[in-house]
Amino acid sequence: MKKSEKNALFLWAAGLSDEKLENEYYHSVYDSFGSQTDEMYELGYDIRDIEERRLYEKYLSEKSDILGSLCEQRGIVLWEES
Repeated sequence: MKKSEKNALFLWAAGLSDEKLENEYYHSVYDSFGSQTDEMYELGYDIRDIEERRLYEKYLSEKSDILGSLCEQRGIVLWEES
C-alpha cells in the first residue's frame, strides 16, 4: 500500500464513528479472505492480470490490518459477542 493510500485511509477512518469503524473492519477482513490468484493461473489468465489481483489482495489485507489497529487504538474490542 502506498503512503498516500495509507494516509487517505487514516483520514477516512478518523471521520467514522466507533460502530462504523468496527463494521468497516469486519467487511475488510471478509474481503481479504482467500485468494483468487491460484484459480486465475489454472484458468489461464494473463500473468499481468494475476499480478494485479495479487497486489489488490495484498492491499485488502493491509487495509484490514490498519483498520484493526485503529479499532484497538480506540479501545474497540473485536471478535467478541456483545
